[in-house]
Amino acid sequence: MGIIMKKMLSMALTIATILSVTSGCKKKLPKFELEVGDTIEFGTYEDEQIEWEVMHRNFVVGEDKVIVELQSTCAIECLPFNEDGESSWEDCTLREWLNNDFYEEAFTKSEKKQIVDTSYSMYMGDARWLQDKVYLSNEYLKYRLKPADATCKPTKHTKKQGIRMEGGSCMYWTLDVVNATSAAQGGKNTTFPICLGTSKNNAGSSNGPDELNCATDVGVRPWISLEYEATFEMKDIETCDRVTFGTYDEDPITWVVIDSDKNGVNLLSKYGLEKMKMDKDADENDFSKTDLHDWLNDDFYEEAFNKSDKKLIVADDDDDNVTLIEKISIKDGFDRECMNELLLGCGYSRAYCEENDIPDRDVMDTFWCKGVSDKNDKLMVFSIAKISGGGTDSDQECSVRPMITIKF
Repeated sequence: MGIIMKKMLSMALTIATILSVTSGCKKKLPKFELEVGDTIEFGTYEDEQIEWEVMHRNFVVGEDKVIVELQSTCAIECLPFNEDGESSWEDCTLREWLNNDFYEEAFTKSEKKQIVDTSYSMYMGDARWLQDKVYLSNEYLKYRLKPADATCKPTKHTKKQGIRMEGGSCMYWTLDVVNATSAAQGGKNTTFPICLGTSKNNAGSSNGPDELNCATDVGVRPWISLEYEATFEMKDIETCDRVTFGTYDEDPITWVVIDSDKNGVNLLSKYGLEKMKMDKDADENDFSKTDLHDWLNDDFYEEAFNKSDKKLIVADDDDDNVTLIEKISIKDGFDRECMNELLLGCGYSRAYCEENDIPDRDVMDTFWCKGVSDKNDKLMVFSIAKISGGGTDSDQECSVRPMITIKF
């Protein structure tokens, strides 16, 4: 080999080495494999491995990231909801214990790195949105429909603690706190946290509301969210999964998967992003001619999605990039579990709640649909409080939950 050729080869190898060092090697990520209902072990408490069940999956489109929401399969401790009596979840001692004592004891330094802060919507109590590392179930309304799904087993530790049991299942706290009239207290108003796992929905006491919060034989069943760096394909996303895609009011948008096939993934925003009129004309019943239709496909579309996002959005048969759901009904083929995920506790997004004073009646909102009611020939709304869809005037203000289809 000539001297010139050797110098050229040496220079090429040097350039290749420099490029390799400066650009780095992209880490090869595993394929995401966890399914809803799968169980994993993560963390240790009272010398027992903690087993968790996958409750929700959130696929972050555009990033190799999946957020998995987990609930412990067993009640890991027995503690009062609040040591000092009546309290909201926001201020109770159990919330403080979960995010301090339990979090520090149960997880190693490397495990803590995988646990992400979870923002969650409240539809009972005073707070609308909270954020924690560790929290409790707020799916009481879901389990009212199928209480058998809320059964829970104790650990060796909680058995020793004398956890309250019924038919092989233990009672455990949720984060939902309600106001009710207590017959035992002569009709006085009582505030108590809701429980799951047994036939009673509260800790039960004839000695006043304080004992409803201070019971020491009710179980604690934590929730956490783990972030996985992993690859996924469109075919991996299933009905009822969640997807993070786009940003509105500087807040990532969470969507619920209505259905998915080779043509794309149909998504409905998990929360109401705005509250507005369908149209200034109260008699308008053609969605394509409304002010809301134009806002969704102009202002919202431009603000919520960047260039990369827009390439993934598939226009519908009416050539709309953003639309509304027509109606939600089991009679029209909707799966009940999917309806639970779409409807229960949806309310308004965190960004909207932070910017607006949300009244109690709007915690579970009435949102616009694009279908027309057979009863009165008006554009439909879905009223969660009544679990019904009827027509209303276009100039009434209702929640807006956009619907899109993406393909990647």
